[in-house]
Amino acid sequence: MKKIICFIMLFSSGQVIFAQENSLEYFLKAAEKNNPALLQNKNLLEIGQYDNQFINAQNNSVNIDVTSEVMVAPYFNNYGNFIDITTKPSPDAYGYAEPITNGALYSAQLNITKDIFNRASVQNLLFQNKLKNGALFLSAEEIKHQLHKNITNAYIQVYHLQLKEEITKDLISDLENRLKVVEILVKKAVLMQSDYLLLQLEIENKKLELQQLQNNLNSSLLSLYNAVGIKITEIKQLAAPEITLTPEAKTYLGKIPIPGEVAGYQKDSLDYIKTEFPDFIAPTDTSYFYQRKFKNDSLQLVAEQNVFENKYRPQFRAYGNTGINAVEAPRIPHNVGFSAGLKLIVPIYDGGQKKIKRLQNELKLENLEYQKKNDQIKKQNTLQSLEKQMASMKTGLQLINNQLKKQEHILEVYKGKMVQGQVSIIDYLKVVQNYKLDLETKLQMKINLWLLENEYNATNW
Repeated sequence: MKKIICFIMLFSSGQVIFAQENSLEYFLKAAEKNNPALLQNKNLLEIGQYDNQFINAQNNSVNIDVTSEVMVAPYFNNYGNFIDITTKPSPDAYGYAEPITNGALYSAQLNITKDIFNRASVQNLLFQNKLKNGALFLSAEEIKHQLHKNITNAYIQVYHLQLKEEITKDLISDLENRLKVVEILVKKAVLMQSDYLLLQLEIENKKLELQQLQNNLNSSLLSLYNAVGIKITEIKQLAAPEITLTPEAKTYLGKIPIPGEVAGYQKDSLDYIKTEFPDFIAPTDTSYFYQRKFKNDSLQLVAEQNVFENKYRPQFRAYGNTGINAVEAPRIPHNVGFSAGLKLIVPIYDGGQKKIKRLQNELKLENLEYQKKNDQIKKQNTLQSLEKQMASMKTGLQLINNQLKKQEHILEVYKGKMVQGQVSIIDYLKVVQNYKLDLETKLQMKINLWLLENEYNATNW
């Protein structure tokens, strides 16, 4: 039983040294590296960076294209000819009106166009894409966070079964040593044969229990390795999970006012956000996740409104072309030329679409604020509850440690009395069973404490 006592001391101190590749940190890093959702999100972020190049290419680059066209619009019954292509049809000819078609068109042109004075519109598009990438970044952060929580829980469960296996192995070893002593005492007629058989039966029961534990351990290990995305090469002892409670966030950057919260902005919260946070990008903030997500979602509404309002800006376009543009084939060599110009579009009225869009986004922003406030309350309540549970669990661990010390003393007393034949095997086994129950209770409480700490970190982010 000394081996079990030593095991308890090591378990309590948490100073057992294992190989680094069997630590919780190793599994978490491997999960981050192999998780398909994170890998896909990384590619989406790269696609988002290409979108910036696409926006600039689409709005700031010169567009060059070549067009060509050959068209004929013949006339029938033209000066006695059944069909004729001409720019001067007779009054009795049948065909399209000559000013419209000129009878034919021979065209081959190089066209150049470029939007000008559109910097503000491009900035709105880039800002929208920036926030879209911010949402992807937050999504990756959320995936990673949930992955850490799940892997840590799975790791703790494997470690739990691993410790139970060790406890059961040590108990079997100790009982087998007791069996040798009982065998000698039976031969000396100090104990009865039934005592020997009873202890032997208990050992067999513990071996069956060990076999079931090992089956569960192998199944849990398989689930852990599958969740991490690595192959099981050699199953080794896992190190005790090291969980450090995350401190509370010190910066609260998510308090963006909504209508009614800021004087002068009762009905213009979108304008307030746009003014106060012009260069915002969510992933750089150090506040809680729900606050960063709220800010990113809020500013996406601003970006959506800005892009929608791009169409209300005056649009300037410079264009030019050069090439052939002729209506008579013989004069094609003389119809080589060029043209250039400016095109201006000024929106005047659209039926109030701009105002309607702004009102819609104001309501969407209020919905986000409601969700943020609810998330804040749930987070605070959950953290308070977890803190109380962890404090209670630590108190329970102190009590069970005191109980185990008494059990160990009683166990040693019963061992001495059993050798002298002063107690029955049944009484001895009852003491062993009580000790084992307390030992497993302590183990379960420690496992529950780790799970609570993991849940606390999962909530406090």
